[in-house]
Amino acid sequence: MQKTYIVIDGNSIGHAAQASTKLKVGAQEVQAIFGFLRSVRPLFVRYPSAHPIVLWDGRSWRKDAFTEYKANRDREETKSEKIAAAEKAAFQVQRPYIEKAMTLLGVPQLKAINMEADDLAGILVEKFEREGHKALLVSGDKDWIQLIGPSVTWFDPIRDKRISPANLLEKHGVATPRQFLEMKALMGDTGDNIPGVGGIGEKTAVKLLSEFESVKNLSNLMLEGSLPKQGKIVERFLREGLELFARNVSLMDLRSGPHRPAPINMRLKKEAPNLENFRIFCERLVFRSILRDFDNWCAPFCGTLLAREAA
Repeated sequence: MQKTYIVIDGNSIGHAAQASTKLKVGAQEVQAIFGFLRSVRPLFVRYPSAHPIVLWDGRSWRKDAFTEYKANRDREETKSEKIAAAEKAAFQVQRPYIEKAMTLLGVPQLKAINMEADDLAGILVEKFEREGHKALLVSGDKDWIQLIGPSVTWFDPIRDKRISPANLLEKHGVATPRQFLEMKALMGDTGDNIPGVGGIGEKTAVKLLSEFESVKNLSNLMLEGSLPKQGKIVERFLREGLELFARNVSLMDLRSGPHRPAPINMRLKKEAPNLENFRIFCERLVFRSILRDFDNWCAPFCGTLLAREAA
């Protein structure tokens, strides 16, 4: 029997909620907790029979493979960097509360010591595809778009954007998830502190992949001596950048391969819902809008659980 899974990027949705209007209980910020709950509840309303799971980041293996990976996020030199660091710290204080809320609502959560949520999403998507299931990937992280397929869709609930194979070309100018990965590897990722290759930007990357389908095809034509004349940037990339491109692919590829280590201490936390304790949780954090109609607010979570058990 085909199932539908909702795979939620805990850190991505949590950080987006942290950036919303400040909410405090005493001196503690709580907007990440409240915003996270508000973001995921509509998913349970819309997909009452789906199987949800929240993925959390561990320490990424990429930091050992490439020491500069996300090093920019630890800097606190400029005003904007100091603000970003403060927001990150405020979210980290709230993250255990979000995990607690999900536990009390009966939502399974997965983490591994050496994996980011991105890697866990790749592991799960490959498993679901093998077993013939569907998946909705809920994240603001566009890296997850490389995981879409005939039965896998990416959804950003903050910006209300959906990407599937049907609209990938229209939205990003590339025809396949693999081309999306190669486009990112050519461009680099400033957010993750992964430099691009040889000055190639999005426009040139899209043009090359549209014309040659893959960087491998492009390099093979060069080796055969049958590549039509290209601009200086592309010619320089082919002379000097293929190794850096391969490194970027190994860092960015979320599907299984020799670059990705096995998960360490991967744990699934799954408990029966405890709505009475969730009520106490909401009372302590003064979530009045949830408490005003508490049973109705919790109903989609309980309904999803009952539908899953029936299935």
